[in-house]
Amino acid sequence: MQLSVPDYYPKFKCIGPQCEDTCCSGWWDVSVDRENFQKYQQSTHPELAPVFKLAVSKNTQPSANEDNNFGLIKMKSDGECHFLQPDKLCAIQKHMGAQALSDTCRLYPRYLNRFGTQRENSLGISCPEAARLILLNPEAMQFTSIAPEADIDSKAFTSYRFPLQGDGDPQQIAILNDFRAVIIAILQFREISLGARVMVLGFLLEDADKIVFSDKFAHASELLPTLESYVSMLSQPEQLEAQFAQINPDIPNKLNIVSSLIKQSLSNRASPRFKECLQAAAEGLDAHNDASAQYIQNYAAHYQPYFADREYIFENYLVNQVLTRLFPFTRGSYLDLYRELVCNLSIIQVLLVGMAAKHQGLNEERVVQLFQTFARNTNHNRSHLDNLTASLKAEEQDSFVHIMWMLKETV
Repeated sequence: MQLSVPDYYPKFKCIGPQCEDTCCSGWWDVSVDRENFQKYQQSTHPELAPVFKLAVSKNTQPSANEDNNFGLIKMKSDGECHFLQPDKLCAIQKHMGAQALSDTCRLYPRYLNRFGTQRENSLGISCPEAARLILLNPEAMQFTSIAPEADIDSKAFTSYRFPLQGDGDPQQIAILNDFRAVIIAILQFREISLGARVMVLGFLLEDADKIVFSDKFAHASELLPTLESYVSMLSQPEQLEAQFAQINPDIPNKLNIVSSLIKQSLSNRASPRFKECLQAAAEGLDAHNDASAQYIQNYAAHYQPYFADREYIFENYLVNQVLTRLFPFTRGSYLDLYRELVCNLSIIQVLLVGMAAKHQGLNEERVVQLFQTFARNTNHNRSHLDNLTASLKAEEQDSFVHIMWMLKETV
């Protein structure tokens, strides 16, 4: 069976010790599949066996299963893996070969997903090299098919799958795949601003959410009229942009949210590279008088000159989130996942404004560093984001309208 992949996927190669970050630190623990867990337990290697005994244990968490996360590798107190060598390579791979790496380590930063019967591979931006490939391409992301790779795709490992059990009804899966295609088409519709695109996506997800989560919902074909109407809507870019222009921003609230995130993240076990971004952003956002006015000034003077013709970076980020997470089908309601997407986008934008103010501008290196380290932090420390998205829910009805202000970067 051929794999569906984004065009950047075949270009990825791990750069190993040349990487400015390491994937062997910054996590709380790493899952180990059953096969390799047993190898570790049975090892008599004089160097590795004592470390296996110290760092590897049976996974007793309620979410544990018998295959993919049977065991856990605990990290050191500083967040580094016990098997990370001074040369930034892995001791397990050195002494036992790449085949002895856990599925998590062997596959990172890949997502191996399944949508119906279709297998889909992509990359996460928490890896610097992957982040460069994904974010910095000015062309709209395209998709292709490739043959499976024996060392990557041979095991029955899945990052996300929909549906959770079985392959689903082929007719309904095809319609839901069209739903995903419309989502990506909206995000890549460059005739309107990025904020307007995300606004339109919110309208679509709200309408779809009402249909799919209704007690009367019976078949995915009920979504087709809605999908068709949104495709037609893209023929009126001026009206969509005008509608977005009517949204009122709330910069003080944005700054409060990001200030809270910075304080919490700096007090937690954030990586040095992420802390570097946060400290720069905190200094850049610091204002003695009118913080909102200073923010608007820094946005115009230092942030906008870089992003004026690079909005594709955010577009690529959002499209990749749709791919890697099988958005919006993985968990919760469509609106819950939309809130999370909007919160992440807004926080990244504000942090970049702060960094731009601190450094009097931006460059590729700093932008990639922020996206990459933010992804690593939020992927494995969701407490702040979960609390934020919960607080943004409407009290009387589930709607996305109450968070539209987060899409406006300035007045």
